[in-house]
Amino acid sequence: MSPTRDTAFRKISIDTFFNFEADGIDIAKNQVKLIHNTGDIVASGNQFEISIRNFFAKKLPEKYYISNGHIIDSSLSSSPQLDLIIADNFRTPILYKTYDETEYLTFESIYAYAEIKSSWDKKYIDDFITTRERMFNFLKRDSVDPNYIDTGGKGFLLDLPTTNYPCKNPLFGFMFIGDSNNFDFKHIEAQYKFVDWKFLPNIICLFDKGIVVNINKKDLDNKVFKINLYPEFISENKEDNEWILLNFDKKRSALGTLYYIVLEHLNTCTLNNPNMLEYMQNIFEINPDNIDFINDFSL
Repeated sequence: MSPTRDTAFRKISIDTFFNFEADGIDIAKNQVKLIHNTGDIVASGNQFEISIRNFFAKKLPEKYYISNGHIIDSSLSSSPQLDLIIADNFRTPILYKTYDETEYLTFESIYAYAEIKSSWDKKYIDDFITTRERMFNFLKRDSVDPNYIDTGGKGFLLDLPTTNYPCKNPLFGFMFIGDSNNFDFKHIEAQYKFVDWKFLPNIICLFDKGIVVNINKKDLDNKVFKINLYPEFISENKEDNEWILLNFDKKRSALGTLYYIVLEHLNTCTLNNPNMLEYMQNIFEINPDNIDFINDFSL
């Protein structure tokens, strides 16, 4: 008689799956200190940034392209170099790559970006806000209509919106901090109290502490935990929402939570295709003044 098979469904501890990646990032963080002590400050910062980019490059599907370049719009306005950019790999993300491997990516193809720091400094939140504010004011791309449905490169409009947000292609921006021993809530108190939410990070991942997110307080009172992915879209009853720190005692939990939050954004965000002819026209300064009509030269 064959042994009885265990047919019970078991709950899998998926959070432990992030142990390997969290350990790898920890190793990179420790190497930062060693490299920094040699005096090569730039290399030490790059070491940690690379570990985070590699994490997303290995975890995300092939549909997504991971870079650390510049975002550029069709008017050729450019962001500063960003530590992490997540773009759509199938929508011509790279407009140009220089000989030193610096990449310029079309704004229409960008899902998200991040600033990555191996350790916390209170100036970093102000730096992030400054960059995000300038991107908001100087980089432009068309919004995707809430009624739009993408069907693989093309799409159509429904008579009803499929999202409560004013557009389907919000730009998601976050911070990743490896060592938050120097972090204090006083460092961000003024910014989170007085700065327009659209210029704040959507989330901050403090790798060794937890994740700063925006939640709905009323839902929490009803035992429902709801993260507001896009606090910038909250215009009414803002007092019902608040920024909190999700405390984690394991780095794998902070890393995994960050990953799934980013994944939710990627799954629900719908991008436009970049108009390469418009980019071309501005790059090469094509205008009515440098056009010759062939018929004008005919006999």
